[in-house]
Amino acid sequence: MKPTYLLRNGELTPYDDARIHVLSTATKYGVGVFEGFRAYWSEPDQELYAFRIADHMRRLVDSMKVVEIEGELDPEVLTGQLLDLIRANELRQDLHMRAQVFVEADDGKPDDVGPASVYMAAIPMSRYFTRAGLDVQISSWARISDTSMPPRVKSIANYQNGRLALLEAKRNGYDAALLMTGDGRVSEGAGYNVFVVRHGRLCTPPVTESILEGITRDSVLTLAAEELGLDVEQRPIDRSELYSAEEVFVCGSAAEVVAVLSVDRKPVADGKPGAITAGLQDLYQRAVRGQVAQAHDWVVPVYGTARG
Repeated sequence: MKPTYLLRNGELTPYDDARIHVLSTATKYGVGVFEGFRAYWSEPDQELYAFRIADHMRRLVDSMKVVEIEGELDPEVLTGQLLDLIRANELRQDLHMRAQVFVEADDGKPDDVGPASVYMAAIPMSRYFTRAGLDVQISSWARISDTSMPPRVKSIANYQNGRLALLEAKRNGYDAALLMTGDGRVSEGAGYNVFVVRHGRLCTPPVTESILEGITRDSVLTLAAEELGLDVEQRPIDRSELYSAEEVFVCGSAAEVVAVLSVDRKPVADGKPGAITAGLQDLYQRAVRGQVAQAHDWVVPVYGTARG
């Protein structure tokens, strides 16, 4: 379903009119950054909750600095604009939202840093992965490193790396892909962070392993430690640990929390979602709807009909 309006530089724009020129710097050289995030409808509250929207807007501004896009954007103003867009479209269902900043110089050059335009969208979306668990492949493509591209931010150009890995995995009959660093350690998936459970401990690669500094990843780390009392480690993870793990799962704003059932056709434990993964899935789904005390500061009621 297409919404009636998108936002272009803070102004409501009909969906079909939200365009950039084919010769802009954005389309010629991939100069742009973005955020993808979610809002969740709570039937008991009759309220829509935007999840960690302020954190996403702050990361958007940080991404602009790293890839050198000029513009003084206020995350608080951006947050208000996106909430207004949702209300203008009268959306009352689970949503996927995007905020994108493009360098729109006409017939642009690779060293253009402006002018920048901000586009936002809020589109109905249910589950990204419809299966209870994923069969994943270790990609032959290595994850980009911080010495070549900035993996920790959401630069649009970065996503060609994960796209190639995902296409390779799909051709080979898998649901998803995981990428290793250049020196062979686990980095992340094609658009999602990865966790493993080994000897009862929850582990995930640190931010120095060419990963996106994921907001969902941060949410899972917090919920696991503070709500479930789990031991959590951020440390380098070897490929062989994926094969011997008790559980593996991936997480991201679109992906949410989803189990990995096999890696390279090798079942993870008994090939079924594990107890820790299931517990975090349930906790996360409650957190995004404001039903977990730890998450109260993470959710914003869009229509103001529930708790503020």
